[in-house]
Amino acid sequence: MSKRIQWIDVAKGIGILLVVYGHALGGIMNADQGGNTNILQVLYNIIYGFHMPLFFFLSGIFARNWVKRAVGIALRQKITSLVIPYFIWTVITGSIMALAQKYTNSGLGIRNILLSPVAPFSEYWFLYVLFVTFVVYYFGVRLFGEQGILGIAVIFFLLRPFIYHYWIFDAFSLNFVFFCIGTEVFELNQVFEFLEYSKKKVLLAVLLFIIINVMNLAVLKTNNYMAESYTKALTVIIGVLLIVYIAQWLEHFPKLTTRLAWLGRASMAIYVMHLIPIAGSRIIALNVLKINSLFLLSITISIIALTMCLIGYYLLEKTKIGRLSFGEGLKTK
Repeated sequence: MSKRIQWIDVAKGIGILLVVYGHALGGIMNADQGGNTNILQVLYNIIYGFHMPLFFFLSGIFARNWVKRAVGIALRQKITSLVIPYFIWTVITGSIMALAQKYTNSGLGIRNILLSPVAPFSEYWFLYVLFVTFVVYYFGVRLFGEQGILGIAVIFFLLRPFIYHYWIFDAFSLNFVFFCIGTEVFELNQVFEFLEYSKKKVLLAVLLFIIINVMNLAVLKTNNYMAESYTKALTVIIGVLLIVYIAQWLEHFPKLTTRLAWLGRASMAIYVMHLIPIAGSRIIALNVLKINSLFLLSITISIIALTMCLIGYYLLEKTKIGRLSFGEGLKTK
């Protein structure tokens, strides 16, 4: 069990690096810095093919234990870990964006903050949808059982091209099924064994990752949302598998594993803080460092933003309000 907990932390660490880098790529392309952004678009599409479903899958792994709790205790825990951080950082980030609209790409402002209870604010959609996912899973298991709720999740995924423009159903219908699959990791031996690392599995996963992403990039050029939506099943499955296998393979490198596992444990804090540092880092990289290469710009923005988030985490995690904003409640150290 401890071995698998370690790879979960490492997988989260890899995932949060992809989140930061993906948003750095998106920021550059949205800002229209000039130059050829084709390679950036390819990297962006590959990352966005699986990186957020990865977090839903990892979040689902321990949901079987959580769902056994009394409803009051279970919901209070998720309100503490997801809802409170969502609103705290929506207000903080939204206010900063409103004050700095002319310097950012988003155009988000006070209206978006006020609408945040019913319309997820910017990239904090993840916290919003994950909370809904936990709630639906909690009551769904009681009404339909584990296999029943998995079947419902599959139906939602198949309906995605038809319901994606309503409320949060685009994100929910994609990610709920992978959350439910995650709940089976420690329950079904077949799933557990399938996720066990081996060199052959890694090589096969890398080969399939390349083939499937070449196919997905071709599908994206068609602008056919139905084809894109169903192809996503392949990009997510192979992407998640590859990260899980890599996370276990990295155990051969203890120092790197330790650092990535620490990033994984800090992933919530990095996620809620990174939007403003991404925008600020782009300004620094362009106007202070004068970086012209778009690829080097994306790497530089990611490093600066991640560094700023880690400093913020180090400082805020020592305070009660900081821990509350990271979903840790008001626990004392």
